Amino acid sequence: MAPPLARPRTLTLIPAHNEAGNLPAVIGEIRAHRPDLDILVVDDGSTDGTTRVLDDLRVRWLGWAHRRGVGCAVRAGLRYGARLGFDVVVRLDADGQHDAADIARLLERLHADDVDAVLGSRYADAYPGAEPLKRALATVVSTVTGRRVTDATSGFWALGPRAVTLLASHHPRGYPEPELHLFLSRNGLKVAEVAVGSRARLSGRSSLTVLRLLAAAARVLLAVVIVPLRRRVEP
Repeated sequence: MAPPLARPRTLTLIPAHNEAGNLPAVIGEIRAHRPDLDILVVDDGSTDGTTRVLDDLRVRWLGWAHRRGVGCAVRAGLRYGARLGFDVVVRLDADGQHDAADIARLLERLHADDVDAVLGSRYADAYPGAEPLKRALATVVSTVTGRRVTDATSGFWALGPRAVTLLASHHPRGYPEPELHLFLSRNGLKVAEVAVGSRARLSGRSSLTVLRLLAAAARVLLAVVIVPLRRRVEP
């Protein structure tokens, strides 16, 4: 009889900028739902005492003094996870908008299907009336990738071994989510979606302003031209 397959080592990755007020609840919820998962927080140049909170929470963390952008934070976390031998990385935001109970749904889809990454979509069924720009951005990304993308700005992902290896060196920088879809598609990685709940952030203000959404749309339009011209990267 063949030996049972080893369970993938899974890391929960949380990029954070000035989320000291939210991290205790976010990390507490992850531990309540998935005590089996390791947690890494990447502090992206916070100025609100985030590092002191992380020391009190007793989680793995790394960071730097000045803000570099969520894409850089995620890339650093993926590189850290890959070097320590984690096979799977679940990325979620530090503001409490993602329900840790949904992590299981992303991981089940990742392990059950022949896919490299799973996106947690807040808009799989319908868009709120106030989200026309997000819907337009998802439409553009869907057209370019050739698959239905319903939530191009979601930061809730489960990344399998091929995606972790590739993105540890090549994850898009800055505000990366829409570009990430284009990059994964260009390099032949398979992506699936699962519907997840949507919650208001626990406290503070979102960094995803209308200007940032417009900037993301502009970057996607530029990437539509550039990404197909780039050489594919071997994981």
